[in-house]
Amino acid sequence: MNSDNRIIFADAHGTLKQELKGKSFVFITDENVFEVYKNKLYKNCVTLILKSGERTKSIRTIECIYEHLLDIEADRKTVIVGVGGGVVCDIAGYVSATFKRGTGLVLVPTTLLAQADAAIGGKNGVNFKRFKNIIGTFRQPDKIIIDTALLKTLDRRNFNNGAAEVIKTASVGDKKLFKLLSKKPLSELTKAEMNEAVKTSAKIKEGIVLQDPTDKGIRKILNFGHTLGHAIELIGKKMMHGEAVSIGMVAACRISEKLSGLDKKVTEKFKKVLEMNSLPFEIPAKISTEQIIGSIIQDKKKESDNIDFIMLEEIGHPVIKRIEIKKLRKLIDDIR
Repeated sequence: MNSDNRIIFADAHGTLKQELKGKSFVFITDENVFEVYKNKLYKNCVTLILKSGERTKSIRTIECIYEHLLDIEADRKTVIVGVGGGVVCDIAGYVSATFKRGTGLVLVPTTLLAQADAAIGGKNGVNFKRFKNIIGTFRQPDKIIIDTALLKTLDRRNFNNGAAEVIKTASVGDKKLFKLLSKKPLSELTKAEMNEAVKTSAKIKEGIVLQDPTDKGIRKILNFGHTLGHAIELIGKKMMHGEAVSIGMVAACRISEKLSGLDKKVTEKFKKVLEMNSLPFEIPAKISTEQIIGSIIQDKKKESDNIDFIMLEEIGHPVIKRIEIKKLRKLIDDIR
């Protein structure tokens, strides 16, 4: 897998046209993205349009896509092209990994969250019952086409939702990027700064993934904020992924103060960066510790009565610490 050839930072329309030349392909997108790009990316193409939102990430959706692919006689040479945010990228990746045991896969992420994080790394999951990404595969895309011009269509909340993942990546992997994000919100970055922030985030994640493609070791640091974040997202229901991860990161910082010696000043700086990007950082009072622990117990990363929890020693220096669930319960109570 060659990182330099796999992620392409370029105009999405022209690059995609070149990548798909002479190939059989099917677009998977959602209704909101289709409405924006129907006259540019989807003309005269087989396009499967999904309902937008996290609820679409279900086994039933996957079954419907399989049925359509069979109807059009798609085969293993068919390229699945996912155009959209994290939900679409997850679904497209899962379908590509499983339909006839594997097809081609090209992703065109259209949200900040997907460009900086979700489209990169090859994790493809669907939700089952009340558990997030509990069923999934590892399937690296053949190509990821990143065009930051596509971010202009995002409303502020969706943009900020993605900002949380950029902040996360900077916090575990790049002090220089975190310093930039400490000065002004992502929404106020210049075009050049925005391109650099997204490219840096993507490259950091890609570099880690190349070392640990199946999430057995160093890749776990990318879960910073996600252990509590996923639980809060599921319980909160109306909360977006980045918002929940934002809360999870501050909780992880507070736990890091207790267990890994993180300076409290770093936690305060972290909170200011999140606040500047209109992101929450306190666990909602209506969500109980027991609810959070109940969700964590079903986390796919849990092993026996323990879970690998990601903490910081300082910005750019994450640590993986195995914590007993009962100890984590007490830590969460202590930091609230």
